[in-house]
Amino acid sequence: MTNAMQPVLGTSPRLAVVILTLDEEENIGKAIASIAGRAPIIVVDSGSRDRTCSLATAAGAEVHEHAFVDYSSQRNWALELMQPRVPWVFFLDADEEVTDELWADIEQATTREDLDGAYVGLTFFVLGRELKHGGFGGASILRLMRPAVARFARGTNERVDDSKMRVTRLAHKLRHDDHKPLAEWFRKHVRYAQREAMHYVEGDDARRGLEGFSMRTKAGRTVGIRWVYNKLPLFVRPFVHLGRTVVAQNAWRDGLPGLMYAGMQSLWYPLMTDLFIYEARWRNKLAREDHEP
Repeated sequence: MTNAMQPVLGTSPRLAVVILTLDEEENIGKAIASIAGRAPIIVVDSGSRDRTCSLATAAGAEVHEHAFVDYSSQRNWALELMQPRVPWVFFLDADEEVTDELWADIEQATTREDLDGAYVGLTFFVLGRELKHGGFGGASILRLMRPAVARFARGTNERVDDSKMRVTRLAHKLRHDDHKPLAEWFRKHVRYAQREAMHYVEGDDARRGLEGFSMRTKAGRTVGIRWVYNKLPLFVRPFVHLGRTVVAQNAWRDGLPGLMYAGMQSLWYPLMTDLFIYEARWRNKLAREDHEP
């Protein structure tokens, strides 16, 4: 399903906003409203069963349905769709909002010929409380990019190889405030954990090794952090992750919401990943034994 892009008053031909969706009726309206008609909005939906697509269409977005394989291929499909149409793409998640101050940063960045992309920080809200510490104080994500040069890799927790890109970090932050029930977070992260476990079991990260590692860019540093993390023993590394978040990154300073989210993101989710790895190894062992003469 596609509805033709409608001209929008004040729209910049240099930039389009892309939102990937799946059952986001609680969030999609506020995400689109935060753009306030300042750029065309492209929604790439992977089979929503709720009102996501109809709400997005009613709000003036151009809606495409595209079968989901993994996050990298979904984002790359959107980049390829937009490459002939605009020189810049900004990826916005459905549970995020762009502030006026951030929009000014985005527009200024897209006028620069010496840039290929820009990282954006997050103001993260959980149960009405802004988390200023933990993994979010200095966290940033590459969201503004030239579709002619940027492509995502790694199917889960996807990232752009920015080693050959000219990048900066914008001064203002995205607002992340998911209106879905907390149970949806757990359901989504079970799926994430299963995909992360397959990366480990199938050796994707091991084969990649330190390819792309660089201290110059965030994506390059992330390669190194993931490499070190994967060298740690299963069921030990989640507790290292939790200690880093709570102690080194001061998650405790955000009170109960900060400690709760640290437990979810830095302990429960990594533990689930390790359990899925352990299960996959056990099942593979059983399969090998069944085939032995």
